[in-house]
Amino acid sequence: MKARAGRVAVLALGILGVLPAAPAHAAPAIDLDRDTVKPGQTVTVRLTGWDPGNLLVELCGNEARRGTADCAVASSATTHVREGEAATVLLNVTAPPVGCPCVISVRPVTGGTPRTVPITVTDVPVLSPSQRRTATAAGADRQITATKVTVRGGGFGESWFGGTAHRTLRVTLLNEGDAPLTDPPLSLTAGRGSEPADLVTAPALGTLAPGEERTYEIPVSLPAPAFGRYTIRGEITGVDEPIAFTATTSSYPWALPVLAALLIPLPALTRRRPPARGTALDAGTVRPATSFTMNQTVAANVAWWSRIRELPPESVADSLASLTGRPRTPADLASANPVCSFDADDLQALSQILDIPLPALLLPAPAPDKPESPPKPARRTKDAPRPPEKSTPTVPLPIRPDQSAK
Repeated sequence: MKARAGRVAVLALGILGVLPAAPAHAAPAIDLDRDTVKPGQTVTVRLTGWDPGNLLVELCGNEARRGTADCAVASSATTHVREGEAATVLLNVTAPPVGCPCVISVRPVTGGTPRTVPITVTDVPVLSPSQRRTATAAGADRQITATKVTVRGGGFGESWFGGTAHRTLRVTLLNEGDAPLTDPPLSLTAGRGSEPADLVTAPALGTLAPGEERTYEIPVSLPAPAFGRYTIRGEITGVDEPIAFTATTSSYPWALPVLAALLIPLPALTRRRPPARGTALDAGTVRPATSFTMNQTVAANVAWWSRIRELPPESVADSLASLTGRPRTPADLASANPVCSFDADDLQALSQILDIPLPALLLPAPAPDKPESPPKPARRTKDAPRPPEKSTPTVPLPIRPDQSAK
């Protein structure tokens, strides 16, 4: 028995020995559809194993030893890589500012060490080993600074009804170096949160002379439904020290609460009935109040949807406090609270917590469930047969003796 167990153990170890080890996380890779190109053509760059984020792809000379200073920045391309997915970029081939050896360079737009693969570009001279220069920290003369960044826009338009919001990014750039800058690559992204991922078409910056300052106005569209706060992030590479800048804006569908406020009285008007004839209210009788403020309407909807979603008031209040950063209690969300108040951030957070469209919080709240009343007897129609009448038995009256003689 022991010998058999030993043979089984040896066999198991042998099987484990031939099994391949678990593969490690794949390193970022760059694959090209061709290894020889000429200016005017395109090359397909396939990226695998990269961390999620925005990547910059460039064709560079001089083996990209000086970074983007050796690259054809005017024809560079950017792409966004999703978690666990590959990305493909079509790169237009233009002659780099220096001779070959040429490479395709890929790196995150936020900076970092690039990865390169060699490529042959015909009609571009090849530098001798003595001509190839390396980058040094001293003598950097390609410097650019964003001196002012603002966002304009937000007037009346389709965004007031939850549509696309249109903004204008206004950025002022200053060339602080002693060399002219020609079309340094600008990449723009926009979206919610501090790390926006939606790419925005960026214009060519042209040539900035040393000491020149220029302001650019760039249109930015925030896709529908535009609601909440947005971040616009810009990055400029192709200089000795790449820079990044951010600006924030917001968009809220202000027209929807106004429409809801106009619609709220309608159900109340349709339910009104004139008093019956011959009845009147006493002079001292106070009519019950039936109107609600917009905040009370929102609170009533929160209570109704909380019951539908089976969420206790304490859970809704805690979630709202977590999303908005302001402490809330169930009493703050009660429609009976005369000082309950909700701003646009609260509405957005509540729509996420209750998993409902935001306009559902602004419409008249459904009436609370009432116990069913006993059914009323059906009314008899004119042609319906009458029920048979119950006959009353006749009881003879006793006869008095004096009446019988008559």
